[in-house]
Order: sequence, then C-alpha cells, then structure tokens
Amino acid sequence: MSFFSELKRRNVIRMAGLYLVGAWLIVQVAETLLPLYDTPGWVLKSLVLLLALGFLPMLVFSWVFELTPDGLKRDAEVAPEDSVGPRTARRLDQLTILGLIAVVALIAADRFWPRDAVVPTGPAIVEGATKPAGTLTAVATGSGNRLVAVLPFRNRSALPEDAFFAEGIHDDLLTQLSKIAALRVISRTSMMRYQDSKQSIPEIARELGAAVVLEGAVQRAGDQVRVNVQLIDGVSDVHLWAENYDRALSTETIFTIQAEIAQAVAKAMQVVLSPAEAGALAAGSTANLKAYESFLRGKLLSNVDGVTEQRLRDAITAFDHAIELDPGFADAYARKARAQLTGFWFALGPRSQRDAARTSLAQAQRLAPEAIETLLAEAYYHYWGQLDYARADAVLERVLKRVPDNAEAWMLRAFVARRDGRFEESLAALRRSLEIDPVNLEALGALADTQAVLGQAGQAAHTLQQARGLSADVRSYTMLFRESQGDAEGAWAAIDGPDGTLAVTPFRAAILTRDPVRIALSLSPTLWPEDRRSPPDFAETYAMAQAEALLVTGKRDEAMRLLAEIHARLQSRPDPYPGGWSQNGYYLPSDLPGMLGDLEGVRAAERHYRENAPKDAWGGRDYQYALAIAFARAGDPDRALHYLDAIAQAFGPASWLRFSIHPGLDSLRKHPRYLAMKSAYEAWAANQPDE
Repeated sequence: MSFFSELKRRNVIRMAGLYLVGAWLIVQVAETLLPLYDTPGWVLKSLVLLLALGFLPMLVFSWVFELTPDGLKRDAEVAPEDSVGPRTARRLDQLTILGLIAVVALIAADRFWPRDAVVPTGPAIVEGATKPAGTLTAVATGSGNRLVAVLPFRNRSALPEDAFFAEGIHDDLLTQLSKIAALRVISRTSMMRYQDSKQSIPEIARELGAAVVLEGAVQRAGDQVRVNVQLIDGVSDVHLWAENYDRALSTETIFTIQAEIAQAVAKAMQVVLSPAEAGALAAGSTANLKAYESFLRGKLLSNVDGVTEQRLRDAITAFDHAIELDPGFADAYARKARAQLTGFWFALGPRSQRDAARTSLAQAQRLAPEAIETLLAEAYYHYWGQLDYARADAVLERVLKRVPDNAEAWMLRAFVARRDGRFEESLAALRRSLEIDPVNLEALGALADTQAVLGQAGQAAHTLQQARGLSADVRSYTMLFRESQGDAEGAWAAIDGPDGTLAVTPFRAAILTRDPVRIALSLSPTLWPEDRRSPPDFAETYAMAQAEALLVTGKRDEAMRLLAEIHARLQSRPDPYPGGWSQNGYYLPSDLPGMLGDLEGVRAAERHYRENAPKDAWGGRDYQYALAIAFARAGDPDRALHYLDAIAQAFGPASWLRFSIHPGLDSLRKHPRYLAMKSAYEAWAANQPDE
C-alpha cells in the first residue's frame, strides 16, 4: 500500500493518465492532418511508436523529479513541507479532464458532424441496393456529360510493395465503373499520366472533358485497410461526396467499398442503376483475399502498355496462383486468356499460347459466360487467335449492347474492322473510343497510323501531335508515320532507346537510312538488348537483321555466308516459319529466299501465300510489301511491281512514299511502272488541299 501511496504522492498515476490522453489526441490530429500534405504512412507509424516508447521514461521521470517553484528538483531533495505536489495534482486533474472533454468532442464530431455541406438530390439508386456511405451526393454541374475520371489512388502504406495493391484497387474500380451502362469511364492507361500531377482538378477535368473527378488513397496495415475517396465536380471544383473507410481487410470489404463508390458516382451523375448493375457491383469476383491480390497483380502486369515477355510470364503466374487459391475465379481465367493471347499476338511467347488461351477461355465461359471480362476475352480470342472478324464483331456487339460506352470494346471493334478492310468504319470506331477515353495513347496512335496509311497525312500529323502532347513516348507511332511519308531521317530521329514491345523497331528505322553507323547502333545492346534477340518460335530474328544489314551496307559476301547458315538452321526445324503469313511473324517465308536471291524460293513462298494467307486487309499490306521486296532482290521486277500496285490500289497513291525509301526496292527505281507509280502519286498530291 505504501508503494501505491507513494505513486499517488508523486503524481505518477496522474501523469500516466494525462500522457495517455494527450498521446491519443496527438495521434488523432496527426491522422487527420498528415494526409493533407501527402505525408508517407511511415511518419504516422513512427509518431505512434515514439509516443509508446516515451511512456515508460515519462513514468520514471515523474517518479524521480518534482516540479517546484524553483524548477525541477529530485524528489529526494524536496522537504515534505516545501512540496507543491497537491497543487500540481489539482492542475494535472484539470488538464486530464480538459483532455477527456476534447476526446469526447472529437469522437462526437467524427460520428455526427457532416463532412461537407452539399445539396442532396433525389434517389439515384435502385430500391434494394446498398446505400452509399458518407455524405449525401450532390449533382455534378455537368452531369449530362457522364464522363468520369478516376485519378490513380495514392499509396499510404508504409511498405513500398503495397503500391501494387493501391494500383490494383484503382484498376479494378475502373472495371466496376465501366459496368454501369450510362457512365463513360476513362481508362487506367490514360489516367496514369496524371499520377503525381500538379494540375488542379478543374484543369484535369477540362483537359479530359470529364464531368467529375474521383481521387483517393489506400492504406493497408496488416489485416486492416483504409480507403479515403472524394468525388469532385470537374467544373466548379466543389466536393460532391467523400468517405473514409476503415475496415477489416477482406474481399467483401473491397467489393463493398467499390460498390458504394460506384453508386455515389452514379448518383452524382443522376444515373439510376438497373437491378442487374447493382447486383453485379455487389457480387464481387472472389471471396479469397490472396486470390484477389494475385489477380490484381496479374492485371497490372498484363496491361498491353509496356508489356514484355517477362511481364507476361509473371502475369500468367499470378493468374495461375489466383486460380489455384480459388478454382471458381472466372475473371482470373478470362484475364489469363487475354495475357496468353497477348503473348501469342505480339510473339512474346510461344505460339502454343493461343491453344492455352482457348483452354483458359473455356473455363471462364463455364463459370461466367455472360460476364463482361469473359466476353472481352472471347472477342480477343476470335480476333487475335483466329482472325475471325464476324465472330469477334458479334461478341463485341453483345458487350456494347450492355455497356455502350466501353472504350476498350470500341477500340477493339476498330481493330477488327481495319483488318476486315472496313477502313472508314475503323476510323469511326477509333474516334468513338477517343470520345470516351480522350487521352488513350494506343487509340490515338492507331488513329494516326490508319490515317497516314490511307493518305490522310495532315489529319495523321494532327492526331500524332495530340498524342505527343500527352506523352513523350510516342516513338513507335512517330516512326511509322515518318516511314509512311517517305521520311527516312524522320523515322530514325524518332528512335530514342529500345522499343519496349518490338525490339526490332530501331533496326527497321536504321535500315531505311542506309547509314552503316546507325545500322550498327540499332543492332547493339543499347537499342536491341541481347535477351530480346531470339523471340520464342523466331530464333533467327536477330541473325536475319544482321544479314540484311550486311546486304544494305554492301557486304554481300558476308551476308551470303550468314544467310546460308540461317537457311541451314531453319531447314533443320520442323516448322521453319511457325507464324506463316501472320502479323505476329518476325520474318515471313519470302524474306530469306529474297535476300539469298533465290527466285524459285520466292515463287514457292508466293504460292504458299496464295494458299495459306488469312484474310487480313490491314496486315496484307505488309505481306505484299515483303513479297515485293523479295521479288525485287531476287530479280523479278514485274512481280515486285505487281504487289506494289496492289498496295497502291487498296490504300491509295500515297503508298508510293513508303516504297521510295526502302533499300530492298532500289533495283526498281528506273522501271517504267515504278516511275508511273511515282507520277500518279505526284498528280494525286498536287490535287490535295493544304491541311
């Protein structure tokens, strides 16, 4: 009892109580203010740790020392009659009571005080749907626009590896929002350019043409998650809705938060969700948190922008892990199918990935045949996997009937129409996609490329300028445009480092200039990394480029020796040209015999082309171009010009510009038919309006 009496006399217990109350208040204030300044999550954690570590030293200090009118003195040095302990005790009691009043006030404010003064609107959520948490949602000033921009979520977690989780939640939220038919949602690829942007919300909204902008942050700590979101009017910069979610981390939590956010956005845009849409938002895709995290990782890795062979392998591994944890995870099967098809289409994996994708797709169709993810995977399979344009169109029609403003579906429809020879329809679909997703570089690049090939150079240059204003990395699109305009120097000037997807791109540009220094640089590890020189199923890609470089730079004997070696290696393979006549073949059956000067070999390749080439109006231009170059090199100018004429007939007189710079066609420059083609272009160009 004497020990506790001594604790009381020395005010140790009172100091402990005051310290705990004060520490709690400090943490609450810090938790509110630090996020406003984008402070990393470790700062708050460090503060909590320091306060916890300071508790014991504070107790020791209050036991040893006493505050007297003359300052701090050791307790043993203060005579009992000189002690002001009772007076200090009363002051500590008063401070503790004030602290407790502040604690109660903060708790009450958090529970009852409105976060924003907004004008509530009529109900916009179907009866029976979950009501969004947070403040009532005001109507967006431009709600008739219904274009939604979701800024990349900030990662508030202390661990850097949790950044993918914030990115994944952002990406998945966009997927959920895109399921609401009446909303138009800007893609993640487009929005990533605003990560860490210093632009104001109205500036971003004006640049995108968005009615509302959603911004947020995600913090994960152990088995807890905090998500902060706010919806901002793109015109007035007024906060329409905001919410802080502090929940136990689970898939149910994540899907509920996503559903509430989607409902709040819909309400602000005066959109009434259908029962099917409300049900789809609430359903979620898996109950297994680890499976969901692997799924998010796979989605991020398999996005086409910046895709590489290694990223695709890692993505498929992530999807496999998600499926292993949840064999009924339909979206994981669908996304895995798309990753496998990406590897097949861009030749970043073995061609067997097409069959593997069919197996993955079948599982997704078994589990969720009408899910948007499944339908998009099916459309990609018919297009990339089979070049079956009619079936791809039919599936995309089903998607667009349910979500008319799905930008990805419109872009895919454009690509399908372009290969089917419906060029005007393709241009219209690309423009429609860009109305929904106005800063999508892939759609802008495809539009510029299509316009250029069709002879619309002025429009293509304008489109390319738009793309360049959004990103400095439009090298491949610029190179294609310059090549289409017969500008070899401009094509090479566009090269600035290796191409992220097609390692051969710098070499293609260098060969047009005929410059030995540039050609050597394009073959160096600087522009063509060694680990990307032999893509799966196309082991001779780099060797073929070396041989062509020798030919173009006048080293014919060396070229012939290397070509003979390549020929011997290809003949030993059971399938020398696994790609056949396809867009994703790094070399075609006519390339090697053409460089060897083997006319019979080129004619055999031509027969193979006629018998086996798929219907591909867009890719056919490159196949015919390759045949023309092969015949020109092998000594048959008439057959070479036959294919150049076919290209000009299909795509217009401006095609001659591309022919004019390739060294493989140099033997045709004085041929009467080639000169007639040049004259036709010049006459056509003279009648074109200035753009």
